[in-house]
Amino acid sequence: MAARRSPACGRKTSGPTRTVKVVVLGQAGVGKTAMTVRFVTKRFIGDYDPTLEAKYHHLEFVGDDLVQFEVLDTAGQEENSLAVEQKIRWGDAFIIVYSINDICSFDEVMRIKFLINHTKGPDTPVTLVANKRDLELDRMVARLDGEKMADTLGCSFSEITTKESYIEVARVFEGLYSKCKEQSQTKDVRRGSPRSSPKLSPRPHIRRVKNLLKSTAGKHLDVPSFGTNFC
Repeated sequence: MAARRSPACGRKTSGPTRTVKVVVLGQAGVGKTAMTVRFVTKRFIGDYDPTLEAKYHHLEFVGDDLVQFEVLDTAGQEENSLAVEQKIRWGDAFIIVYSINDICSFDEVMRIKFLINHTKGPDTPVTLVANKRDLELDRMVARLDGEKMADTLGCSFSEITTKESYIEVARVFEGLYSKCKEQSQTKDVRRGSPRSSPKLSPRPHIRRVKNLLKSTAGKHLDVPSFGTNFC
């Protein structure tokens, strides 16, 4: 399944279209599909088949960058770690979603982040999203607990209501792209920085020749042949 929306007509970009692959992870029923469809179409649809998995394509401006978002909305059913790791390998950046009215979905967050670290590395761009803020009366996970979890896992954090706010959803994806771009620029700078060459000591035969030349300055000298023994 794919959805596309054209960028604003006539708007200038700062360069070629950039592509970022985002994987949305979390237990079933936390609102992953509703959040993804909200970002792609701006519409909120509340009911989805939790067993379905879909990939969406969405063209969006983030600042002056024209970004092609490829979003893998995972089913969220009970899966073995190998199945989840295969999906993680595909992605560049990740959104881990839990619902504020489901403590079990919150408990699953740490396992998912461990799989991301194991598969892609601890510096991979990840954001933790607490969804369904509109269900405040049913809240089981405090905002502070979500913030602490994100801090512990080394990722950014957002608490949103997919149902009531498109802007909050868009900021999640746009913020994740910005993290990817920042990380990419940092890597480019590191690659382009000149590396200082290690200082090597002269080889033994070079030192011996120099010493001989110094000690026999102005004299006729038959320089011995230095074979491969000294290399």
